[in-house]
Amino acid sequence: MNRHSLAWVLAAGMASLLVTACGGNNPNYVTSASPTPPVYVPGAGIAPPRFAYVVNRGTSNVSGFSVNATSGLLTPIAGAGSPWVTGTNPESIAVDPGVRFAYVANNGSNNVSVFNINSDGSLTANGLPATAGSQPTAVTVDPQGRYVYVANGDIAASTISAYSLNSTTGQLTPIAGSPFASTGTNPRSIAVDPTGKFVYVANFASSSISIYSIDTSSTGGHVPGALILQGTVTTTVDSPNSITVVTSATGIYAYVANFGNDSVTAYSVNTTNGALTPTNPGLALSGGTTPTSVAVEPNGKFAYVTNLSLPGTGNVAAFSIGQAVGNAGALTALGGASATAALTGGAPYSVAADPSGKFIYAVQSATNQITGFTLNATTGALTPMSTQFATETGSPPPTSDGRFILITK
Repeated sequence: MNRHSLAWVLAAGMASLLVTACGGNNPNYVTSASPTPPVYVPGAGIAPPRFAYVVNRGTSNVSGFSVNATSGLLTPIAGAGSPWVTGTNPESIAVDPGVRFAYVANNGSNNVSVFNINSDGSLTANGLPATAGSQPTAVTVDPQGRYVYVANGDIAASTISAYSLNSTTGQLTPIAGSPFASTGTNPRSIAVDPTGKFVYVANFASSSISIYSIDTSSTGGHVPGALILQGTVTTTVDSPNSITVVTSATGIYAYVANFGNDSVTAYSVNTTNGALTPTNPGLALSGGTTPTSVAVEPNGKFAYVTNLSLPGTGNVAAFSIGQAVGNAGALTALGGASATAALTGGAPYSVAADPSGKFIYAVQSATNQITGFTLNATTGALTPMSTQFATETGSPPPTSDGRFILITK
């Protein structure tokens, strides 16, 4: 048992905050929802932010906000029905490339809620939920909008569910052979690389990363969208809680938040076979303890990590990303006052970057709050916004237990 395991169990029992981890990754934004859209290469941001969604495990719903593209301030989409009811104990949300459909992994009801995204950002239930495996913890959509993948975190039945996505209706159809057996135990997070060729799964209990290729052939017994195991990474990871895969000017990189040893691992991605190779250096201290989530701003220059740091209030740690040959993709903690961003509240569980590269947001599972920051594009430093935002409002205050935040274009 690693040195954080006991603390994890005790915290979960006392506060019901850490039952399972959030998962998923920031969406890979593309120009349209066509079958084979191009993948954006980061430059000066991608697109202005429009909507923010927070998954509330404790109240089994999703809160929605409109995002002010200039200030980054969040306004609840209350008049349109926010928050919207999901299945039981939701853990993660993902949207399709065209931001027309949203998918929520429901850990307690073993299914995936499907929503239409309306022009004002409100969500409308789209038919019956799709059946998933046991205890789904994370969901992701491939960047071409063809498939949806769900990590099912049950330690006794760790699997990956795969679905084809109907680009007209948003409905999900299980892919033949799904759910696929996981090579690791207790998958917590899942990501598709920006080229749409590979799927990566962070396995918390087995301290490993599973690598799959996405089958694209329809002949000779092949099934489009099925997962084909490519390998498993067990070095430089310790109870990985989150994985994100991003494109930068120097290549494609994967970043893993290691809950077990207070670190973040940086890997370069082999675009031919999906293999992960630690950058030089490949391991950086997380800037706190018990990191849960990592996000990279769309220009690929800075990364941000949420650290629970129980029993304290936690923080958001900032890193620069190497751009030079020999150091490309590597993480270096920012120094001085830029190193970490303080939070008013506790248990920051998920962090997200907005698609314009101007703002960073962290959701705090203990205090029903979202903290927003303005990002300095030159230094990577974060400045807290003047206002904090409630994941839900009401009297008495709801026990939202916010687990995941997503900012869309």
